[in-house]
Amino acid sequence: MIVKRAYHHGDLRRALVLAAREVLVERGPEGVSLRGAVAKVGASTAAPYRHFRDKDALLVAVALEGHAELQDALRGCGTGTVTALGHSYLGFALENPALYRLMAGAGIGDRAAHPELAEAHRETCAVLADRMGDRIDPGGFATTLWCLLHGLATLVIDGHVARGSAIAEAERSLAFLAGGVVPPAG
Repeated sequence: MIVKRAYHHGDLRRALVLAAREVLVERGPEGVSLRGAVAKVGASTAAPYRHFRDKDALLVAVALEGHAELQDALRGCGTGTVTALGHSYLGFALENPALYRLMAGAGIGDRAAHPELAEAHRETCAVLADRMGDRIDPGGFATTLWCLLHGLATLVIDGHVARGSAIAEAERSLAFLAGGVVPPAG
């Protein structure tokens, strides 16, 4: 008599997130699907629905992982080092462009259906504020810094600004935000 054993992947949720992240890098958020992630990990077609209700839920899980990684990178910069925070933020965004765009919501249908994504954005901004140290208004400064860095990262990712130019402009802008002397452009 043949006994059929139930398939057990181990940590299927994690495997699906990793598979989706690979596809995200290769083909963007539109290329990610539950069926494709399942095929990459070798599970049954019904298996992902125990962990994710739909493609958006899978993409949100990938975006949340990205936020956690960005927060860790920012925490590693030390307190009050605006230039280091800027380099860390831009470095993360430019090394992970597809993930970064996904974290900002690109490719996720109804963002309002995923309050955990909005919370991750708030936590990332809170890490920036925390790293501002004893500034008068670290929260407001962090929001301004986030706007600057997000804008520069997006301009580079979209090909409007060369990467080297973005780093130079970030240096100038960060010096201005930090209240230091702004070096001349050029």
